Amino acid sequence: NGCSVRLLNPQTFSDSVWKLNATLQEYFGSFVGANVYLTPPNSQGFAPHYDDIEAFVLQLEGKKHWRLYSPRTDSEVLPRFSSNNLSDDDIRDPILDVVLEPGDLLYFPRGTIHQADTLDGPHSLHITLSTYQRTCWGDFMEELLPKALQIAIDEDVEFRRGLPLHYLNSMGFTNSETSSKERSEFLRRVEQLLMKLVSYLPVDGAVDQ
Repeated sequence: NGCSVRLLNPQTFSDSVWKLNATLQEYFGSFVGANVYLTPPNSQGFAPHYDDIEAFVLQLEGKKHWRLYSPRTDSEVLPRFSSNNLSDDDIRDPILDVVLEPGDLLYFPRGTIHQADTLDGPHSLHITLSTYQRTCWGDFMEELLPKALQIAIDEDVEFRRGLPLHYLNSMGFTNSETSSKERSEFLRRVEQLLMKLVSYLPVDGAVDQ
């Protein structure tokens, strides 16, 4: 009836896939996952979309027609989360239109909109290897900065001092367009504390997480 079959975690059942994943995981320093997709002729398993992973598509059997599209906006370049399904009206002309045959490998980075369909003839079987999910500088900073702040609060009394009296009279959204001595001093103090925070960064500890 035109449906595709997706096998999750094929490395559980195949030593060769397990060894490939382990090798790539060591190389990238990031978790590597895998899925296998079996698609009948003249069908399409998924609507156009983009993912939050770096994708390596290895064609195993049959042929598959792939179309790749550029991100639509700057915010979709190297996204941290996958998209919902898109329609053809949401995307532009493809930047790559290619048919993969057995042994062909296709790579595309996070945020690349893609869709694939099968042709006349036999089924298509391919494996997708994925990596670098939530492994960007922003993800690292999310791990690093809260730890640094906790260390600074514990070790430096300057981070434990109370906020100045009446600071709400010069700060906050309602005062964001105003200028005053109190506001300038508050912003200067924030900048000073941020500069001090650098000395408390547990970089190696955050990497180990």
